[in-house]
Amino acid sequence: MKHQLTEEVKLARREIVRVQVDRFHLYYYDFFHRKETIEMAKFFFETVYNLDGKEEWEELAFTTYDKVKNMMKEGTRESVERLMELNTITDELDIQMAKLLLSKGWQPGKEMDQEEYFALFCELDERETRKKQLEVVLFNLKKFYELAHKPVSAYIIKPAAMMSRLLGVYPLFKKVEQGYYATLPVGQDLFNEFYTKVKEKEWEFLYKAFPTLKEET
Repeated sequence: MKHQLTEEVKLARREIVRVQVDRFHLYYYDFFHRKETIEMAKFFFETVYNLDGKEEWEELAFTTYDKVKNMMKEGTRESVERLMELNTITDELDIQMAKLLLSKGWQPGKEMDQEEYFALFCELDERETRKKQLEVVLFNLKKFYELAHKPVSAYIIKPAAMMSRLLGVYPLFKKVEQGYYATLPVGQDLFNEFYTKVKEKEWEFLYKAFPTLKEET
């Protein structure tokens, strides 16, 4: 679903994204500072949430993707579709958070801290959607890593980038390409450590916000 957002909501959403990315830096500090994992951490916790170029990306996803998806290799197509799914869920939640923030009298330029963010996160609730969002995030982590480490990927990533440029949908493919190169240098053991930490910390965050979720799982 595509939103027409007011400038106020856009600015509030940008603040929601900023404080969320800050949380990732706090939670996964080690991975942002280890040479082998810096690019992977940046991709999953910054690039995927980056609002710059977002409108162009969404425009392509909504208007063009169906026309070009059959020209993509299966692995590439799945990666784009998973990013689109995560984008849709995250966008919806961030916009709702932004509107709730504005309803509390937030003014552009005022920075939230982590406690304020957590209180807003709990108040909005949306626990089932948050659970779905986390499941998609964890699924994406594994699938991106698997795609990057399939030997065939080394042979298809450049032609796929070239084809997407010819079709005028490179921004749609660009994030898949970035994910590929970000996870490529990371060994299996290190990735497993990263994945385990993300899974543990993000479920912990959700259970802290919504204790009843823990009883359901």
